[in-house]
Formats: sequence, structure tokens, C-alpha cells
Amino acid sequence: MTDKKNILAKVKNVPSLPSVVIKLRQYLNDPDVSFDQLAKVIEYDPGLTANVLQLANSAYFGWSRTIKTVKEAITRLGTNRIFQMVLCMSVAPLVRKPIRGYDLDSTDLWEHSIATAICAEQLAQALALRDVEEAFTAGLLHDMGKIVLGTFIEVDDEPIKEIVEKDHLSFNEAEMMVLGIDHAEVAGELLRAWNLPDEVVAAARWHHAPSRCGEEHQVICDLIHVADVLCLNMGWGLGVDGLQYRYDERSGSRLGMKSQTAEAVMSRVMLGVDDLRTLFQPKREGEPNGVQYSHR
Repeated sequence: MTDKKNILAKVKNVPSLPSVVIKLRQYLNDPDVSFDQLAKVIEYDPGLTANVLQLANSAYFGWSRTIKTVKEAITRLGTNRIFQMVLCMSVAPLVRKPIRGYDLDSTDLWEHSIATAICAEQLAQALALRDVEEAFTAGLLHDMGKIVLGTFIEVDDEPIKEIVEKDHLSFNEAEMMVLGIDHAEVAGELLRAWNLPDEVVAAARWHHAPSRCGEEHQVICDLIHVADVLCLNMGWGLGVDGLQYRYDERSGSRLGMKSQTAEAVMSRVMLGVDDLRTLFQPKREGEPNGVQYSHR
């Protein structure tokens, strides 16, 4: 029988983040670390080095002139941007898989994750929001709960869909009624297990209920909620849950959102998604991922 305990136990079976991501995160919190030290962490893996340089020269992440070394990429783009690139490459193998419970193919969740990350970052800039340096990371990871909950949804999808249709509840509310937990709470637990920052955990946990997240992380929760809804409305990541989620208008009000802002931002998001999609094509069966995961 499916219950919350069984679902949370499965969170422990998800591979932890690669050691290079963990080490980079530690270094980012160290004011005394040098660019040379950061570069060596990445250069230890030739495949990762090639991917970082490819990303550093991409239209979305990149610079107007060609970047030829990892240290140059760090110097020009900043340490936080480099971390985002490595995180993208690290989670891609987990996300670029079909999730049958949600009726998502191997590109759907990945494109939605990338789109939400770009959208959150662009909205933060357009609205001049402060203290949301983790916007891209939070957007990228907000739906990671689906990779765990998908198996359980596949078993119980009929009662969930019936509740959505008959009781007019949102998909995550129906998940909660049938499974005792929704994909947002699962995502929060997974990101906490990965020792990611509290604001990233909170944004994932409350991305469908931002008004419940608490004052400390209100801005980033509102930001990810709005970005998620905008990207679903654009058709990125529509599965069996489709558009069956509630938009909290209070989030838009708190952020100072205007329709023209959303329109301007989404045009940039479309360009960014197109650019990054070509860099992260889904792997065929049997191909190496290029990033080695450690297991608990």
C-alpha cells in the first residue's frame, strides 16, 4: 500500500549530487578560495571542462567573446554562474528520463525545469528583486519531486484524476488526498537531503502554495510559483497534470508583476530554452551521462 512513509523512503534511493557539485558549493561559501582552486575542481574532469566551456560560450550563459579556459569562464561569468552550469549538467541525467506517472517524455520535465530557471532569473532582473541569487537554482530544481512520485502516480493516477475532475481540486491537492504527500513536499525533502540552501528547499516545497512558505523566503517562493505557472502556460512540461494547478494572485501582487513584464520576460525565456535545449539533448540508451553520481 502506498503511503507517505514509503514515498519518503524512496527519496533516499535518489543518487546524491556528484562530488564536484558539493565541493563547488562549499567553495562558493569560502571567501578565501581562489579562482585557480575552483578551476582545478572542474578541470579534474575533462568532460565536465568541455561542457562548462560549451555553456560559457552559449547564447544564454555566455560572453560576447570566446572563452577558452575554465579560469577565464569563472573570471568573466562569476562563481555562482559556474555553479549553475555544473548543476545543470549534474541534474540533467536524472531529469531527462520519461516519467510515466505524469505522462512526461524524456524532454518534458527537463525543458520545464530549464524554462522555469531562466524565467525566475529573468523575472528577478526585470522586477529588480533583491536577495534572490538562488533564483536559477530554485527554478531548475523545483519539480524534482516528480522523479520520485511518478512511480506512485502511475499506480494511483485514476483516483487522482477523478478527484481533480469531480472535486475541482488542483493536481497537487489530489496527490495529497490519495498519497498523503504531493510532489512539492517530496522535492523539498530531496533538496534538503542534498544539503541545498534553505531558500532553494522552501521554493520547491511551496511552489504551489507560496502564501504558506513564511516571510523569510517569501520572495523566492513567489518568484518560483509565478515562473512555474508562466512556463506551464507556455506548454513546457505539460503532462497528465497539465494546467491543473492554482495560480496564487497574491504572489504576483507581492512581486509587483505586470502583464507587460511577463510578456517581455517570456520572449527571452523562449530564446534561452531553445539555446540550452541544443546543448542538453537527451541521451540514448547505453550512452554515458558524462557525470558520475555517488550513491548513499
